[in-house]
Amino acid sequence: MPINKIEFVNLEDQISETGKSYLDCLAPDIGKVYVIAITRDGCSACEKQKSRLTELAKSVEEKFENNVVFIRLHVTRPVNSEEESIRSKDLLGHYFYPTNLILIKTQDRGAIEYYRNVSPEMEELERIIERALEIAKVIEKEAA
Repeated sequence: MPINKIEFVNLEDQISETGKSYLDCLAPDIGKVYVIAITRDGCSACEKQKSRLTELAKSVEEKFENNVVFIRLHVTRPVNSEEESIRSKDLLGHYFYPTNLILIKTQDRGAIEYYRNVSPEMEELERIIERALEIAKVIEKEAA
């Protein structure tokens, strides 16, 4: 399963165009789990996590097929400019890179944040994904 890469500026554009929250833009479908890795240029921890997250995505795909979506939400950092990073921190409410989120979509509240952590161990992330998927499937049944 490839990790979908979304540039932060494209997310900002989508929010402006649709009027949706960033949560609803990133997690559009009931019954799925969305694993978001917020990353930035020049972040050594982001680079370390990249290969581990790719391996986790492959492992999760084998178990859960297309019920889990991995997204790398990437913030660019031009030389001597923190502008985009500051905007992402304001919008997404994070401070460190990489920050990982797990989102699920509900029928009545839209997409919600189920989990948030900075550079979690992949075993922990996998465990949380499995629990979130159980909840997402219950929500999907209730919505049907």
